[in-house]
Amino acid sequence: MNIDIHTEHIAMRPEWQEIIEAWLEDCRRRHPDVQGIDLSLRHAEKGLSAEAVNVVALARGRSVRAGTRATSMSTALYAALDTLERELLLNEAIRPRLGARQ
Repeated sequence: MNIDIHTEHIAMRPEWQEIIEAWLEDCRRRHPDVQGIDLSLRHAEKGLSAEAVNVVALARGRSVRAGTRATSMSTALYAALDTLERELLLNEAIRPRLGARQ
């Protein structure tokens, strides 16, 4: 699985890295069809929901996306990754593996 993490206007913190690594470990086990993850963490200069996370996964030939804003990056990360998990499950339900269609 290819993983690309980039940040904008914010430095990566160890606790965020731990959240991401734990989720990726579960993702590899639950969703072996995921070919890549692109994760963006961004801090805006203004606003109450200044922390933003956008994540895109390539799975079963489709881009699956999730994103959120929150007052803390940890909260934004958990919310975005939880949403992506639900989207991956939905993608698997509507796009079964080719080998399963026989």
